[in-house]
Amino acid sequence: MLTQIVPASLSALLAVACLSPACATATAPIRSNGLGVDVCTISGASGQYSVRVRNTGETALARVDITGVRLDAAGHAAEPINVSLTDIPPGKYKTAVLARHDESAALDRIVTYLLADGAPRAQHELFAGKVAHVAPGSTLQYTLAPLAVRGWTVAYGSPGSIKLDAGSPVILGYPVRSGGKPATRPEAGRSPTAVVPLTPCKTS
Repeated sequence: MLTQIVPASLSALLAVACLSPACATATAPIRSNGLGVDVCTISGASGQYSVRVRNTGETALARVDITGVRLDAAGHAAEPINVSLTDIPPGKYKTAVLARHDESAALDRIVTYLLADGAPRAQHELFAGKVAHVAPGSTLQYTLAPLAVRGWTVAYGSPGSIKLDAGSPVILGYPVRSGGKPATRPEAGRSPTAVVPLTPCKTS
């Protein structure tokens, strides 16, 4: 589930790094999605929920900002959760722990940064969502329902676009507009440059 309800403590948010070769192979396989990162999720048996970001590009990521939302008892979005991961070399990953015990959380969005002229510059913005409707044989490949904090958006695909099932969790990727600041929600009428499944991290 995309908005998975998991126990957590907001004060116990952690950024966990794994940079050894053995750890680097313990993620989902690299997907060529044009976003420079592969994103997957980790859910523990007792409710832990984390988001893992692997650098699939050729340049180190200066920073990755991950925003989650704390969910109330009814599953509605409450206050945001912000975790920043820094200095992720090519082929390596770091993990943001969003939830532990006794609270609930969900992934909202991710912004990636590369170093340019000595300062981090935003490259891509990724929004978590789920497929709400599939229209086979149509150029409108799927309608996407992001988290309740944003409402609805529509992604237009081509006949060769990846096929996704209704209810599937996904990531919508957009390049950050030149000179612009990262957005907090998908821009109306702007089609994502990449729509990829948001899957659990592989352990082998």
